[in-house]
Amino acid sequence: MDPEVHEPVRRPTGPSRGEVLQGVASELEAAGLETPRVEAERLISHALGVPRSDLVLHAGDRLQPEEAAAVARAVGRRLEREPLQHIEGTVAFRQLILVSDRRALIPRPETEQLLDRVAEWLGDCAPVARVLDIGTGSGAIALAMLTEGLTETVVGLDVSAAALAQARENLVRSNVDPDRLELRECPAEIWPAVSPGARFDLIVSNPPYVRSSDLPDLPEEIHEFEPREALAAGAEGLDVIRVIIAGSPAHLCPGGALFFEIGADQGSAVRDLFAREENFEGISIEPDFAGRDRFAVAPLKNSEARGS
Repeated sequence: MDPEVHEPVRRPTGPSRGEVLQGVASELEAAGLETPRVEAERLISHALGVPRSDLVLHAGDRLQPEEAAAVARAVGRRLEREPLQHIEGTVAFRQLILVSDRRALIPRPETEQLLDRVAEWLGDCAPVARVLDIGTGSGAIALAMLTEGLTETVVGLDVSAAALAQARENLVRSNVDPDRLELRECPAEIWPAVSPGARFDLIVSNPPYVRSSDLPDLPEEIHEFEPREALAAGAEGLDVIRVIIAGSPAHLCPGGALFFEIGADQGSAVRDLFAREENFEGISIEPDFAGRDRFAVAPLKNSEARGS
């Protein structure tokens, strides 16, 4: 053999995609995760930068060492209970794909249901001119309302500058005209960030409503990785809701309404809060798809019927 001729260097390969998928799913199941196969597919497809369908279509492909290392890093983060959305870096919300990380609460399916109620209530009156989104966080509610034609403009408030920074990133991703969404930092009292004469057709919110004492009992993915200020709201979980109910009438247009999420066991307490407030009528506490109290809908008194 000619001494100048060298055999090509063969890069070592690891297990196949199918084998890795099976192994990761088993590991996640042993760790007590509820949907191990789905999460394994998402983690591996994210780490490899391929569609989930490729894991089946190309199940026999062998992983290179750097690919195996990327999968191991992603799986390790999930085993530390970091939310899957943070590992992937995005979360789907209605028609949007939003940035997701520690700066803001991960948008939940229940919040999508809240927007279904807003759309149903507006009916043929959509789009309205102006909406106030209290606790905008990632910007999910505001951007969904804008992209779905429910409103022309939104003012989004949040106590967290970091959350507002994430919302601005999501505004860019959404391709919504930036002049249609104004993002403002607000104090815990909320209303000093809104000028006294400002009026909105709707006020919408997914406020903090977890009792402070219940925070340690939440899944580790929540209490260790999501911002406390977006979750906890005092001993009863009602501190922010009280402020919203008290201040909303002064900032709603005639015919306007207040929509917000509540805890599953807070329906009765929220009704009591509204009973002390004379500016709303036709108040309803409505369930989520699981049948739990989840949404408060409060039209301003003497509001005209919508969609008629």
